[in-house]
Amino acid sequence: MKKVATILIATLFAGISAVYAGEAAVGKGTVNKIDPAGASVNLSHEAIPAIKWPAMTMDIKVADKKLLSGVKPGQTVTFGLTKDPQAGYVISRIEAAK
Repeated sequence: MKKVATILIATLFAGISAVYAGEAAVGKGTVNKIDPAGASVNLSHEAIPAIKWPAMTMDIKVADKKLLSGVKPGQTVTFGLTKDPQAGYVISRIEAAK
Protein backbone atom coordinates (compact mmCIF):
# COMPACT_ATOMS: atom_id res chain seq x y z
CA MET A 1 0.00 0.00 0.00
CA LYS A 2 2.87 2.38 0.80
CA LYS A 3 4.36 1.78 -2.63
CA VAL A 4 1.06 2.65 -4.36
CA ALA A 5 0.71 5.84 -2.29
CA THR A 6 4.29 6.85 -3.10
CA ILE A 7 3.71 6.31 -6.82
CA LEU A 8 0.47 8.32 -6.74
CA ILE A 9 2.14 11.22 -4.93
CA ALA A 10 5.10 11.20 -7.33
CA THR A 11 2.72 11.19 -10.31
CA LEU A 12 0.75 14.10 -8.87
CA PHE A 13 3.88 16.21 -8.35
CA ALA A 14 5.19 15.35 -11.82
CA GLY A 15 1.92 16.57 -13.32
CA ILE A 16 2.06 19.82 -11.37
CA SER A 17 5.67 20.40 -12.44
CA ALA A 18 4.76 19.79 -16.07
CA VAL A 19 2.02 22.45 -15.92
CA TYR A 20 4.47 25.13 -14.81
CA ALA A 21 7.56 23.82 -16.60
CA GLY A 22 7.45 26.55 -19.25
CA GLU A 23 7.52 29.35 -16.69
CA ALA A 24 10.68 31.41 -16.35
CA ALA A 25 9.72 32.60 -12.87
CA VAL A 26 7.01 32.70 -10.24
CA GLY A 27 6.00 35.80 -8.29
CA LYS A 28 3.68 36.97 -5.55
CA GLY A 29 2.09 40.39 -5.30
CA THR A 30 -0.96 42.58 -4.84
CA VAL A 31 -3.18 43.64 -7.72
CA ASN A 32 -3.49 47.44 -7.91
CA LYS A 33 -5.31 47.91 -11.20
CA ILE A 34 -6.56 45.79 -14.10
CA ASP A 35 -6.54 47.00 -17.71
CA PRO A 36 -8.55 44.50 -19.80
CA ALA A 37 -8.30 46.64 -22.96
CA GLY A 38 -4.52 46.78 -22.67
CA ALA A 39 -4.26 43.14 -21.53
CA SER A 40 -2.22 44.10 -18.48
CA VAL A 41 -2.34 44.22 -14.72
CA ASN A 42 -0.59 46.62 -12.35
CA LEU A 43 1.04 44.68 -9.52
CA SER A 44 3.11 45.52 -6.46
CA HIS A 45 5.20 42.35 -6.35
CA GLU A 46 7.87 40.85 -4.13
CA ALA A 47 11.39 40.37 -5.47
CA ILE A 48 11.65 37.70 -8.18
CA PRO A 49 15.21 36.35 -7.89
CA ALA A 50 14.88 33.92 -10.83
CA ILE A 51 14.85 36.87 -13.25
CA LYS A 52 16.72 39.33 -11.01
CA TRP A 53 13.76 41.68 -10.47
CA PRO A 54 13.65 43.63 -7.21
CA ALA A 55 10.35 44.21 -5.44
CA MET A 56 8.47 46.91 -7.37
CA THR A 57 5.15 48.15 -8.70
CA MET A 58 4.67 47.76 -12.43
CA ASP A 59 2.29 47.05 -15.30
CA ILE A 60 2.73 43.54 -16.66
CA LYS A 61 1.13 42.22 -19.85
CA VAL A 62 -0.83 38.98 -19.71
CA ALA A 63 -0.46 36.23 -22.28
CA ASP A 64 -4.26 35.98 -22.56
CA LYS A 65 -6.89 38.57 -21.53
CA LYS A 66 -9.00 35.75 -20.07
CA LEU A 67 -6.50 35.53 -17.21
CA LEU A 68 -7.73 38.89 -15.91
CA SER A 69 -11.28 37.66 -15.29
CA GLY A 70 -10.33 35.91 -12.06
CA VAL A 71 -8.51 38.75 -10.29
CA LYS A 72 -9.61 41.92 -8.50
CA PRO A 73 -7.82 45.05 -7.25
CA GLY A 74 -6.57 44.58 -3.70
CA GLN A 75 -6.22 40.82 -4.11
CA THR A 76 -2.96 39.04 -3.26
CA VAL A 77 -1.97 36.73 -6.11
CA THR A 78 0.70 34.33 -7.24
CA PHE A 79 1.64 34.40 -10.91
CA GLY A 80 3.85 32.72 -13.45
CA LEU A 81 5.94 34.58 -15.98
CA THR A 82 7.07 33.37 -19.38
CA LYS A 83 9.31 35.19 -21.81
CA ASP A 84 7.63 36.43 -24.97
CA PRO A 85 9.96 37.34 -27.87
CA GLN A 86 8.20 40.66 -28.51
CA ALA A 87 6.67 41.67 -25.17
CA GLY A 88 9.36 40.44 -22.76
CA TYR A 89 8.03 38.78 -19.60
CA VAL A 90 4.27 38.21 -19.59
CA ILE A 91 1.96 36.67 -17.04
CA SER A 92 1.03 33.17 -18.15
CA ARG A 93 -0.83 32.20 -14.98
CA ILE A 94 -2.38 34.25 -12.16
CA GLU A 95 -4.45 33.09 -9.20
CA ALA A 96 -5.44 34.13 -5.69
CA ALA A 97 -2.65 33.42 -3.20
CA LYS A 98 -3.38 30.72 -0.68
